[in-house]
Amino acid sequence: MNDSKAVLMLVDDEPNITKALQRELADWAAEHEIELLPVNSAPIALNILETRGDATIIIISDLRMPEMKGSDFLLAVKEKYPHIVSILLTGYSDTQEVIRAVSAGIFSYIQKPWEPDFLIAEIQKAYNHGQILRQNAKYLKTIEEELKWAGEMQKALLKPNIPKSDGVEFRVSYRPVPGLYCGGDYYDVILIGQNRYLLLVGDVAGHGVKAAFITGILKAVIYPEYVRGFIGKDFSPGAFLSWLNERMNFEFRSASNMLVTFFAGVLDVGNGYFKYANAGHDHPFLVRAGKPHELPVSGTSIGFTKSVTYAEQSIRVQAADQLLLYTDGLVEVACQGGQELVKLGPLLSAVELGDDYHRRLLNAALTEASAADFTDDVTLLTARML
Repeated sequence: MNDSKAVLMLVDDEPNITKALQRELADWAAEHEIELLPVNSAPIALNILETRGDATIIIISDLRMPEMKGSDFLLAVKEKYPHIVSILLTGYSDTQEVIRAVSAGIFSYIQKPWEPDFLIAEIQKAYNHGQILRQNAKYLKTIEEELKWAGEMQKALLKPNIPKSDGVEFRVSYRPVPGLYCGGDYYDVILIGQNRYLLLVGDVAGHGVKAAFITGILKAVIYPEYVRGFIGKDFSPGAFLSWLNERMNFEFRSASNMLVTFFAGVLDVGNGYFKYANAGHDHPFLVRAGKPHELPVSGTSIGFTKSVTYAEQSIRVQAADQLLLYTDGLVEVACQGGQELVKLGPLLSAVELGDDYHRRLLNAALTEASAADFTDDVTLLTARML
């Protein structure tokens, strides 16, 4: 037995059948450098697959076997080894069992006694199909590794250096779309003066690497090209969003379908106010004494038109208040199938402030939507006045 070779497993409780198959397939197997592995029991075959499952590319299985039916065997194989191409070989026409085998994803169905040329042709087709499956699996693995790398790079790039203060506590949570590892949410907290902080949250339309690439550009231009020049000076969130809109329109002037929602707010802890502007982003909330208050100011999304003037609003903040900024993945979890959005106001009333608040709020949103996971990137940024 050569463990380094690809394997074609022949499973039949009659040794004369497996021997006949070995004779018929000997030349083809030698040409393709494949080991023919006869097994006279389905349970034994499953045991062998524990160690040789990765190398096994094709299984030819009888339908009627005493210890385990071929249909049950192939179902078990399909569940644990989806890369294996299976062929059903039988001398019976048991419709129900054939249907079960089909549900196991059999590639071909060959009746005994078989025609040699037909057998070889079916094996070759199964082999070609298996090659495609393995190549696709390799591509998917490569893509997943690239996405993981992009996700790690995005985390390192976007991870804000959260300022620490005796007057406010900041917390950030970020979840990309499951399986994509990176996404289009942008977030940052920047100290711009004595007890003054710039809070930023954005959401690039789309998912994955394309959206993550745009968030990288946002990170690369926002602080060095604009915010740094206003450290220690009065900062206008509306003027900043107007600049960002023009800057991103210029950056993507030859591209299409670039759209970003963005929220910017200046939290002045010393003077007790929050001044903000909004470019098409979901409205943040101020939670005071357990009651959520929406902050309703809106404007045109970034990238929609070249020149926009954004309105500003200001509110007073006090000890024990909490500001909540978020991206729409938090409330659009239930959009699939035409369901309504999660109503965030009632949810914020139900989830008490305190330890582990982000996790409890995320879980409450999933429970409200009867969903197992989010379908879009989700970011939470909270600022709790101390």
